[in-house]
Amino acid sequence: MIRLEDTTVQDLPKILAIEQDLDNNSFICPSETNRHQRMIQQEDTKHLKILDDQHKIIGFILLTDLHNPNDSIELKRIIISEKGKGYGSAAMALLLKICFTEYNCHRLWLDVFDTNPRARHVYRKLGFTEEGTLREAIKKEDGYKNLVVMSILKSEYLQS
Repeated sequence: MIRLEDTTVQDLPKILAIEQDLDNNSFICPSETNRHQRMIQQEDTKHLKILDDQHKIIGFILLTDLHNPNDSIELKRIIISEKGKGYGSAAMALLLKICFTEYNCHRLWLDVFDTNPRARHVYRKLGFTEEGTLREAIKKEDGYKNLVVMSILKSEYLQS
């Protein structure tokens, strides 16, 4: 149904368009082109595009701390352009497999706005646990926003 591939600099116009879309922008802190370029090049970061079965870019994923001494990788961002088709769940399932088998991480964690129930539902469905809330941690145009920290351990992934 979908696959994940390394993002290239040539993919960035499409990636930035997905990130800037109003359906996505309110749930993230968007990045500039040069930041995406740095993330593509950094050794400790993985920038992945999400492709549908027609090879169309339908989203992207940013992972950080790939070489963390505690074997804890951060899912910095996942954005899907076409909502309600199961692409997000499918991409996350692939990502979990990559993180726990290829990168051999012990813990995958993320933070998500508490006002993003769709994402929180997907994460819980895949086995993530809510660990706590970072109160008013992000300043957006309409005020300060809470972040919910969620994680899944390798042992929990293997049991599912």
